[in-house]
Amino acid sequence: MAHLGSAILWHETLGPRTPGERARGDITADVVIVGGGYTGLWTAYQLTQSDPGIEVVVLDANDVAFGASGRNGGFAMTLLDLNLDRLARNWGDAAAAHAHRAVARSVQEIVDTVADESLACDLEATGLLRVATNEAQLRRIERDRQTAERLGLDGFQQLDATGTRQLLDSPSYLGGLLEDACAIVNPAKLAVGLAEVARARGVRLYEGSPVLDLDGEHGGVVATTPHARVHADTAVLATNAWAHRFPLARRSSLPLYTYVVVTEPLDDAQWDAIGWQGRQGVEDARNLVHYFRPTADGRILWGGTDVVYRYGGPISPRRDRHEPIRRRLEREFLATFPQLGQVRFTHHWGGPIAVSSRLVPRIGRFDRGRIHYAFSYSGHGVAPSHTAGRILRDRILDRDTDDTRVCFVDTPQTDFPPEPLSWIGGELSRRVLQRQDRRMDDGRETDGRDPLLLQALDRWG
Repeated sequence: MAHLGSAILWHETLGPRTPGERARGDITADVVIVGGGYTGLWTAYQLTQSDPGIEVVVLDANDVAFGASGRNGGFAMTLLDLNLDRLARNWGDAAAAHAHRAVARSVQEIVDTVADESLACDLEATGLLRVATNEAQLRRIERDRQTAERLGLDGFQQLDATGTRQLLDSPSYLGGLLEDACAIVNPAKLAVGLAEVARARGVRLYEGSPVLDLDGEHGGVVATTPHARVHADTAVLATNAWAHRFPLARRSSLPLYTYVVVTEPLDDAQWDAIGWQGRQGVEDARNLVHYFRPTADGRILWGGTDVVYRYGGPISPRRDRHEPIRRRLEREFLATFPQLGQVRFTHHWGGPIAVSSRLVPRIGRFDRGRIHYAFSYSGHGVAPSHTAGRILRDRILDRDTDDTRVCFVDTPQTDFPPEPLSWIGGELSRRVLQRQDRRMDDGRETDGRDPLLLQALDRWG
C-alpha cells in the first residue's frame, strides 16, 4: 500500500492481496453501484439478501480498503450531527429518536453479520465512552444524557470523575457518558470481508475500475470506466468524499481531511497504568474531537484534533500525512496519559471524510430517480453507512419502510457555494471551532453551546 503515501496499520494487517478483476467490455446488470466501500458493499449485501436473483455490479476506482472504509478509526457508533442534543434541536425530538434508533439498529446488525458470516475483523462490542476534560464539556455530555432520557433512548449512563477514571484513567477526566451501542473493528478487514461475502452472493465486484461518467441511457443508466460500459436499470453513487468529482453531486458535500497516530504495542505495566479493561471506544466532547481506541495487537489509535479543507477539495495520496497535526496529536496524547511516559508512535495517516451543510448524511435520488446516492457521514460512517445500505435497498426495491422515512432521506440541504467561498467558509468555521475549544479548555467559555457560526450554518443549511 505504499502508493497511498502513508503507513496505514489496518492495511498491514491484511497481508498480501491479489488485485481484483477490472471491468472490461459491455456489462449489464439490474443495479450498478459506484464505490466499493461500506455504503456500496452494504447496499449490495442487503439487496442480494432481500432478492437473491438481483444482478448487482460494484465498481471501485482502487480497492475496497483504499478509501475511508479501510483507513478510518473503526468505530461503529450511533453519532449523527455533532451530538445527540444538537440533532434533536435541529430536527425535533421524534425525528432525532427515529434516526438514532435506525443507526443503533445498524450497530447491532453489524455485530450480528460479523458473527453470522464469520468475518475475521477484530470486532469488539464494547460501547462508547464520551469523556469531558473541562466544565463546558461536562455540560455538553449532561445535555446529551438529558436528551437521551427525554427521547426515551436506553443504554446511556452518566459517570462522575471517579467512575470515568475507573474505566480509563487520565488526570484530565472530569466525567463521562457511557453508551452501550458502539463496537470497535478493524475497518479494512471488515471491508475486505464484506467484499468476499458479496462475491459469494453473486455480486460482480470490479476493482481498479474508476467511473469516468455516470448518466442516463434509454430509461436506465450507464457507468463508463476506462475499459467498460456497465448498463443497468438504476445506479447507486456511494463514493462519499469522492462524490464531489461527479457533476450531479459536486457541491453537495465538502471533502475534509482528518488524521490519526498509532502507538507501539503497550506492555502490561503501561496498560495497568491507564486501566481501560473494558476496551471502549472513546471520544471527548470538544468541537474538533479526539477519538481513540485500543487495537487487537495492543496499540492505541489516537485521532482528531483538527480537520483540513484544501482549496477546491483535491484528494491525493500527497495529503495522507500532515506533520504539524501529527506532532500535535502526539503531544495531546501524552498530555492526556502522562503515566505512559515516552511511548513511541509507529504509524501516522489521514484520509478524506465528507460533510454536508447540516452535518448529517445526504441520502436521496438524482436524475429523475435513476441514480440513488448516500454520502457525507462527517467521519462517523461505519454504522450510518450500514443504515444507508438498508435505505438504498428499500428505495431500489420500491419499499416504503421506517428506514426510508429517516429525517435526512430526501431532505433538501443547501449546497456549498463555489470557490473561493467554500474555502473561506470552511476555514472560518474551523477557526471558530478551534477558538471555542481553546476557550473551553481555559475556562473562559463554560457553557459549551454551539458557536453562533454553527447556529447560522444550521439556518442556512
